[in-house]
Amino acid sequence: MAIAESCKEMALEWSTKEKMKFGHFLHEHLLNFYDAHLLLKEFLNCSGCGEGLSSLICACSICYNFFLYESFAELPREIQNFFHPCPLLLNILNSYTCNACFKEGSGFTYRCVKCDFDMHVECTQRPIIQSQGDEEELIQHFTHWHPLKLVPPNNHLEVGCAICNKLCFINASDSSSYGCQDCNFFVHHSCMIDIPRQVNHLFHRSCPLVLLTKIPYQCEGCDEASSGLAFHCGKCKFQLDVKCALLPTVESKDTDKIQHPAHDHPLALHESKEFSTEVRCRGCGEYCLLDPCFGYSKRSCTFFLHRKCAVELQPEIHHPFHSLHPLTLLRDLSYQCKVCYEDDLRLAYCCVQCKFLLDVKCILFSTIESKDANKILHCAHKHPLILCGSKELSDEVRCRACATSCFASSFVCTECNFFLHRSCAVEVQEKEIYHPFHPLHVFTLSSPLPLSHHETFQCSSCLGLDDWFLLRYRCAKCDFELHIDCSKPKVTIPDFKYEGHIHYLSYFDNTLAPVVYNICHEDAQTGFFRCAACAFNIHIYCIHSTSKTIKHERHLHPLTVTKLPFQYEMISAEHENGSNDEFYCDIFEKRRYKFESVYYCPEFKFIVEVRYVIFELLPSLTILEVQSTEKGTVDSENKGSSAIEATIENLNDQIAKSKQKRKSLKNEVEKHREILKGFE
Repeated sequence: MAIAESCKEMALEWSTKEKMKFGHFLHEHLLNFYDAHLLLKEFLNCSGCGEGLSSLICACSICYNFFLYESFAELPREIQNFFHPCPLLLNILNSYTCNACFKEGSGFTYRCVKCDFDMHVECTQRPIIQSQGDEEELIQHFTHWHPLKLVPPNNHLEVGCAICNKLCFINASDSSSYGCQDCNFFVHHSCMIDIPRQVNHLFHRSCPLVLLTKIPYQCEGCDEASSGLAFHCGKCKFQLDVKCALLPTVESKDTDKIQHPAHDHPLALHESKEFSTEVRCRGCGEYCLLDPCFGYSKRSCTFFLHRKCAVELQPEIHHPFHSLHPLTLLRDLSYQCKVCYEDDLRLAYCCVQCKFLLDVKCILFSTIESKDANKILHCAHKHPLILCGSKELSDEVRCRACATSCFASSFVCTECNFFLHRSCAVEVQEKEIYHPFHPLHVFTLSSPLPLSHHETFQCSSCLGLDDWFLLRYRCAKCDFELHIDCSKPKVTIPDFKYEGHIHYLSYFDNTLAPVVYNICHEDAQTGFFRCAACAFNIHIYCIHSTSKTIKHERHLHPLTVTKLPFQYEMISAEHENGSNDEFYCDIFEKRRYKFESVYYCPEFKFIVEVRYVIFELLPSLTILEVQSTEKGTVDSENKGSSAIEATIENLNDQIAKSKQKRKSLKNEVEKHREILKGFE
C-alpha cells in the first residue's frame, strides 16, 4: 500500500530517536520505539496496515503482538469527515467494507459504531473539493463519493435524479443538475440543497436516521429492495429509502400525499365523492362515503384510510387495555384480538414481548377514559357497551365486577346481558396484569364463560367461592384465579426466611375459607400474613418482631396478644369446639373466628381482633414496601387504620404528581423536537 511505503521512509528519518514509552488508545499497554531490524527475529506485520515492518516502529514489549509504524501511532483518535455526519473513531478490524470507495479493507478503519459506517484511513485523508458559489463546475457532496460535475440541461441525457426519482433533463428550462457519469449518478441541484444528512422520522421514533450511500437495503416503508441512497439506523438495522423518508407523513398539514406506517405505498388524498359504496376504511371498517380518505388504488392493491383514522393510527401507542408496554402497529398479520376475540388478517397493534394483540377497530373505539362517551369498548367485554341510567335497569341486574345491584349508572351489553357499573369500569381498565401472588405468568381479565358445569370459581388469594359469572383475573396455564378486589395491592412485609420461604408476605384482612399456619399449624381466617404463590401462611404471633403488648386508643390498659380462645366465652366444656359458641370483638362488636389470636386486657376482659390493631403493629413488622397504585388502598373497618390509609394516600399522591411531571416533561420534549426539526 502507498501509505505503508511512506511510513517506511518516515521511519528511516527517525532511526536516531530515543527509546521512550507512551500510551496509545488502541492498546492496553505502553508502547516503545524500537528499530525493527534489531528487535524482530522473524517477519511481522503492522497491526494497522498489515504490511511488513522495517526501520523505526512502535511496539508492545509485554504482549509482543502489537506493532505500528510511528506515523500510524500519530493518527488522531477521532475525525469528522464530510461524507458522514457523525464523528469517526479510529479502530482496527479484521475485515470491513469502506462506505466511501466500497472496497474491502482490514486493519485500520475510521468507524461510526452507531451507524455501522467505515472508511479507509486513505479515504478520510483524500482532499475535498471546496465549492464557493451556488453553481460551481465541480463540487463535492455527501450524497456521492466522487466529485459531481455540473451537467448542462441540453445534453439529451434521460436519467433520473437519485433523490426524487424524477427526470433530470426534460427541457432546456429545467434547473441545473450535477452528475458523476462514471457511476451514472445524477441529482438535481435543488434536491442536493434540500436533502438532510440526518432525519427524525415518524416510522422510527427511537433513533435518528442517517443518510448512507450505496448500501443494500429493504425499505421499511414500501418494502422495496434496492442499493443506493437510504436513511439508516445502524443500531436497529432500520432503513428507509430517500423517497419514503422525505415524503410527508400524516402529521404534515395541507398535504395531498403522505407515507403512512399502515401501508407500503404512498397514500394520496381523495374526496368522499370519488368512492363507490363498497370502499371501506381499513382502520374503522366504515364506508369511505362521509369523510376524505388517504388511499392507494391499483389493480393489485387497494388501501384506504379515513383522514381521522390515519391520524390516530400512530406507529406506536400506549393503550389502557395493555398498560405494561407500548403497542406497535403491524400489518399483514394473522391474529386473534385479545378484546373482541375475532380472528383477522390485517392491521393490528402488538406487544411482541407479551404476545398481546388488539385489532385496529378496537384501538379506534372510545374507552372509559374518553369524556362523556355514551358508547365504549371495555377490556372486560368483547362487545361495545352502552351507558344506561339506573332508572332504565331492573333491581335484579348485578354488576359483573362487584356483584352488587346496578342502582347507579352502568355500561350495558344487551346482547350478552352484561352489566358494569360506571365506577367499576373506571377501576378495572387493564386486560392483562402481572401480580406478585403468581409471578410466573401474566394474568388475563376473564369474562364469564357459558359453561353449565362451572357454577362457581375459587379465588386463589382469599380462597373464597364466587359466582362464575363474575369477572376475575386468571392464569389459564395454572388455573390460578383472583377476585378483582384481591388483585389490588396489599401491605407487604419481608419474608423473614421462615422454613426456607423466599417471597414477600402480604397482609390479609380475612379469607373466606380457613387456612393453616405453616409455623404453629393452627387454623387462621383473619389478620395474618400470606404468600398466595406458595400458599405459605404465618400467624402474627409467630413473627418474632411482632409487638406482644400494645396500646390502643379505644382502651386505657395495655393489650397483650394471646393465641387461645377464652374459657369464659364458651357455652360449656362439652361444646368447646362446637359451632354454637359465639366469639366477639369488643371494638366493632362483630363475631370473630373463634380460634384466631387476639389482643386482650385480662382486667376488663377487653378483646380486639388483630386486623383492627394492624396499624399499631406495622412499625414492629418492619414494613419495607406498600405496593400501591392510583386506585389501590388497604381495606380496613377500623377507623384507627387511617394511619395506613394516609400512607397509601400519600404514595398515591406522589405517583399522581410523578405522572403529571412525566406528562409535562414529555410535552416539553415534543416541543423541543419540533424546534429541532425546524432548524434542520
